[in-house]
Amino acid sequence: MILYSTHETTYRYRTNSFDSYNEVRLMPLDGDDQLCMGFELTVDPHVRVFEYTEEGGPVHHFSIRYPHRELKITATAVVATYLEDPFKGLNLIYDDWRSLDQVRESHLEFVMETPYVRFLPQIKLLADSVQKSGSVANWVIHLGNKINELLAYDPDVTHVHTTLPEVLSLKAGVCQDFAHLMLACLRMSGVPSRYVSGYLYVGENESFRGAQATHAWVEVLLPDGRWLGIDPTNRQLANDHYIRVHTGTDYSEVTPTRGIFTGTGTESLDVGVRITRDHLTEEANRRAIPVKSSHIS
Repeated sequence: MILYSTHETTYRYRTNSFDSYNEVRLMPLDGDDQLCMGFELTVDPHVRVFEYTEEGGPVHHFSIRYPHRELKITATAVVATYLEDPFKGLNLIYDDWRSLDQVRESHLEFVMETPYVRFLPQIKLLADSVQKSGSVANWVIHLGNKINELLAYDPDVTHVHTTLPEVLSLKAGVCQDFAHLMLACLRMSGVPSRYVSGYLYVGENESFRGAQATHAWVEVLLPDGRWLGIDPTNRQLANDHYIRVHTGTDYSEVTPTRGIFTGTGTESLDVGVRITRDHLTEEANRRAIPVKSSHIS
């Protein structure tokens, strides 16, 4: 599948702001199931943009020293996704829990507690309520279904700093909250797992949640070394409708845009995301070898 993403972020300030330093995590990842064929990042006011790479993906950063009343960041990308059937080759029957120890030892950062992923008694009870019969993948899928049933999707009740105790009390939240709750359940059960930030293409299907902005889901490290993407918000495994942008232990490590500045404060923040599919050229691109390009301005 060939997908086009556009992510626009606009900050408007009450008065002139200056000495602004910003980091951007918006470039889609490359991997076995995804290829970023092109990426462009534009910043207004125009400044020089730099780039470095961390474990979770590429990071662009820039600074604006002179006064400005507005900052607009636009990231566009062309991405080829290949994971049409996430169930292919997936063990859903045989007990492989003992083999999990081998992969856990080399990914200890993904079984640790974080400020967003809290280890709480009620979360342990939730994780233990799902029977560990069969494979790790089978349990993970049932756990995702359980969380989907427990939480209502409501973008008006939580915010970016909402804690897990608050989410459990409200029994509602957005994709970030679904992901953090599932990560806590997984890690308290000894299953390595990471937070994924990206986009979801829904086409004409309006039943999917989280497509209007940056989406979040979870990836689980299985005993065979495969990272399995699962979206508890939409009760499904991640497939070729998903664009992976950044990974981390929790939301704090994948924040799409963040920065500091000198000034009186932000008057407004507008974020818009648009994901479209190229139906006409998919077959041609599937037969050809894509050429990757990037442009920063």
